[in-house]
Amino acid sequence: MGDPAGDNQRDATPATSAWACPTCNNAYPGDFTVCPRDATPRPDLLVAAADPLIGEVLGRTYRIVRVLGEGGMARLYEAEHLRIDARYAVKVIHDDLSRDPDLLARFEREARAAARIHSEHVVRLVDVLRTQDNRPCLVTELLEGEDLQAMLDRVKKLGVAEAIPIARQLCRAVAAAHAVGVVHRDLKPSNVFLCRNPSPGAGGATDAPLVKVFDFGVAKLDDDDKLTRTDAVMGTAAYMAPEQARRAADAGPLADVYSTSAVLYHMLTGAPPYGNVPAFSRLALVLHEEPARPRSLEPAIPDGVEAVIQHAMARDQAARVASALELEAQLAAFDRRPAPTAASVAITAAAGARSDARDATATEIVVRARVARPIAGFVAAASSLAAGAWLAALLAVLVAPSSGGERALIGVIAVAAIAGVALLHVRMLRPAWRSAPAVIRHIRPAARALVAGGLTFGALELVTAGSLAVFGAPPLGAGTRVILAGVAACLGLAWQSFRLDDRLRRRIG
Repeated sequence: MGDPAGDNQRDATPATSAWACPTCNNAYPGDFTVCPRDATPRPDLLVAAADPLIGEVLGRTYRIVRVLGEGGMARLYEAEHLRIDARYAVKVIHDDLSRDPDLLARFEREARAAARIHSEHVVRLVDVLRTQDNRPCLVTELLEGEDLQAMLDRVKKLGVAEAIPIARQLCRAVAAAHAVGVVHRDLKPSNVFLCRNPSPGAGGATDAPLVKVFDFGVAKLDDDDKLTRTDAVMGTAAYMAPEQARRAADAGPLADVYSTSAVLYHMLTGAPPYGNVPAFSRLALVLHEEPARPRSLEPAIPDGVEAVIQHAMARDQAARVASALELEAQLAAFDRRPAPTAASVAITAAAGARSDARDATATEIVVRARVARPIAGFVAAASSLAAGAWLAALLAVLVAPSSGGERALIGVIAVAAIAGVALLHVRMLRPAWRSAPAVIRHIRPAARALVAGGLTFGALELVTAGSLAVFGAPPLGAGTRVILAGVAACLGLAWQSFRLDDRLRRRIG
């Protein structure tokens, strides 16, 4: 699992700022080292006295000045550069964990992953050093702001106009990692940092915060197979893709796409997917059920945004949004922020074309989301009736009923077939009904079978009618036409169900 608290960089408030006495609660200026009423030392001085790393110089360059935060794996410090006016964050593994080979490997993996990625949306690694007692430490840029989890704890949920810009930047960070062979595998709000951006946008509005992703401790690198040999589950259950919940080694770039959308789900609804349930129960839900529809938790979420989230969180990887960049492009269709500068108010023809394209994309996503369930219901009913009709026609040709009892028996068998196929559709669609993309994915094989069978039967009927008109004799008997139509329907079902089209496309490509 990830290290939720210790890796978070906190607001870099100078140590000389005002402080409150923990004994009498009176506030004093930063230059007071003790409380004048009860002689209680300033809290940060107590921490410095209790932490031997305070004041230590790493690599003859970085002097550790104070503690920023702590988690189960490491402690985070602020350090000052001795030769230039600059401050950095230093992450040092806990002393009692520094001899654990697995944790040391994770620390090394985090350094290797962070060093590969060059993006403004990923925390920049500055140096890798060791303390005097030989503990490894990472020196990174020092961030000012708060992590996304802290913001959500404070405000509960975000509006679409606030959440989508954050999610788009997160997509760009993920895409940059994937481009160099790094899969994060632990994307969650506490690993997404929101840097302060005080610059005013159009109309005096504040721009979206700059997003920085960090904590690559359980990342998967394309040239590192040491972790892929284990069946362990790594990551955070609330935001984990189904394939990652089965086995950490199976988590590829599409697992990060799922987690990115899960973070957006949390931002908009105020709760992680599947709610606040124990991790073990959540893993079972991830493996077997769709999460609640975002709009059922927050009706203000647009239909299209819900559809994008559900598409990116598809349980089947083949049905998921293909990449982080594609997810970012889909979210861009719903990003309605004003232009960041006054100069961009002058709309050019090219900008107008891009806006029209964005509106068209948003409209397409919304339409697909709204018609998914009606189409699924129609296909389920039509395919059930078609199955019963085909079976009745086949039995009529093979048996050639001569009495009312035989015809009634064929009718009963046809009705049973209709009911059986309908129940099968209900069983397939019920767990997926919350997600419009999942509904379409489940109904697609039946739709293809219905079209294949109907087109085949219609074409054979046209050939028969034309042959009767020209030659006076049908080329095929009624039984043959019924059988061929059924075979075509089965081939259409197999073609989609077993993804024969995908396999053929890959082989040709």
